[in-house]
Amino acid sequence: MHIHILGICGTFMGGVAQLALEAGHRVTGCDAHVYPPMSDALRKAGIDIIEGYDPKQLQTLSPDLFVIGNVISRGNPLMEAILDQGLPYTSGPA
Repeated sequence: MHIHILGICGTFMGGVAQLALEAGHRVTGCDAHVYPPMSDALRKAGIDIIEGYDPKQLQTLSPDLFVIGNVISRGNPLMEAILDQGLPYTSGPA
């Protein structure tokens, strides 16, 4: 399963990403604040990170599931595109 995580560079969501990868999933993600040490750890694990929340990501990605970090709120352009298109998602805390 391909999982794309919004807010991937946060401590909690970065941990979720690494657990999903260890469980055998393909993991990608995006964040507005991509910086070490989390970005380095994720990239070293083989996780691709996109900077920002541009909805154009949806044109090149086709994840099976979006995991939405707790810092993402309504009004976020990528979140709104996911909702508008009826794409499958869950929240990180869930």
